[in-house]
Amino acid sequence: MKKKFLSVLLIVAVLIGMAGVSGTQTESGEQKADKEQKQQENEQTAETKVEIPPENEEEQKGWIGVILNGDETEAYTLAHIDGIRAAAENVSLPEQDIIWKERVGANDGCKSAVKDLIRQGCEIIIANSAIYEEAIKSEAEKNPEVDFVVINDSKTQSTVTEDGTELTNLYNVHMDTYEASYVAGVTAGMKVAKLKEKKKIPAKSFDEKKNVKLGYVAAEANDDAHADINAYYLGVKAVCKKVVLQVEYIDAWNNSDAEATAAGDLIRSGCVVLASNTDLDAVMQMAENAKESGKCVYAVGRNSDMRQMAGKAALTSVVSVWSVYYTELFDAKLNGRYMEQNWNGGYAQGAVTISTLGKSASSGTGDRVKKTEEKIKNGKKQIAYFSTRALDRSNSVHRRVLVDKYREYPYNYSYLRSAGGIDIWKMKRFPRILLNRLLKRTWQRDIVKR
Repeated sequence: MKKKFLSVLLIVAVLIGMAGVSGTQTESGEQKADKEQKQQENEQTAETKVEIPPENEEEQKGWIGVILNGDETEAYTLAHIDGIRAAAENVSLPEQDIIWKERVGANDGCKSAVKDLIRQGCEIIIANSAIYEEAIKSEAEKNPEVDFVVINDSKTQSTVTEDGTELTNLYNVHMDTYEASYVAGVTAGMKVAKLKEKKKIPAKSFDEKKNVKLGYVAAEANDDAHADINAYYLGVKAVCKKVVLQVEYIDAWNNSDAEATAAGDLIRSGCVVLASNTDLDAVMQMAENAKESGKCVYAVGRNSDMRQMAGKAALTSVVSVWSVYYTELFDAKLNGRYMEQNWNGGYAQGAVTISTLGKSASSGTGDRVKKTEEKIKNGKKQIAYFSTRALDRSNSVHRRVLVDKYREYPYNYSYLRSAGGIDIWKMKRFPRILLNRLLKRTWQRDIVKR
């Protein structure tokens, strides 16, 4: 009987244990299910928040829309932001009338931004980069009631559609930065000449022909870049003849790593002065780091005054004064005045300049710069766009070469590259009339190819 009782107790205990285990498993399963359900609900809520269409949100209303390829952390974009704000102040335009779109992609990104801006009431849409040219032209054709402005890489862009329709609401803008690049080149040339005079240039900074090495980081191999490169080079040579220019193309406007890599290569090759036409400041920073480490390296900035980030290396910077154009644009639209569809601005318009000279600039540079700027403003010195020729009253032609990373090219013209560096201007039997015709025919050809 005792054994039977113990057996019953044992069975009851086992049953209770099983019930407990079963209960625990059931409770755990329910908790897990609840947890998963809540997590799913949270995820759905998060997705709903992300996917709220813009029209369901409270939108800003304005009549000027601005599409930017970067933000205020980038020198090029910041120059546009500052220029637009200064122009708005000049014409007493409230800040809230301007709607900003930052870091907008090309093509589809631009088209989407345009649609948003039109829905928000914009009558003028500004796109600050040539990457938007195709998209803006397409949107201008679809929206004739809206004026579109696009910043271009070339002095003249077509405002005619494929079917021959003239887009009267499309405006192209080009800054003649090559003029300021020439002046910046003069600044660099003054520094190189002084360094040579004081024998402070290291041996590795000379090539086999005793030319001083200079470096240039170019975003792309386009007409505007070539105009800037060559104007800068000619500005240097106006002061210091024995120089060569190494050009590194990085195929990007705002790739800090690529800029730094190219600048590092140029510094290691012995380049004494660096310049660039990119949107960022990595080249200037690399030059400053090299200078602080004891190297003979200086730099010319771009888009903004970069002395603060490169107090030791900075000579000057090439700057576009965007407020000049934007003030003219806003004033024309507010007062019903005529506005050119293809607008080019240089020294004569006050649209380009160089920044205040850095502490490392050579003595006498300010006076030389002032004289050069005055000559450009009043037309006494003409710097040919798309050309390696610097025209002045003496009709001088700078006939040396651009230098890329690997080899030296005869100046400018592809069919003459086979000359292997021969100075064709010294070839007595070369018909001068024929040469002039060839130069005229190729006036707008590319200058350098990789």
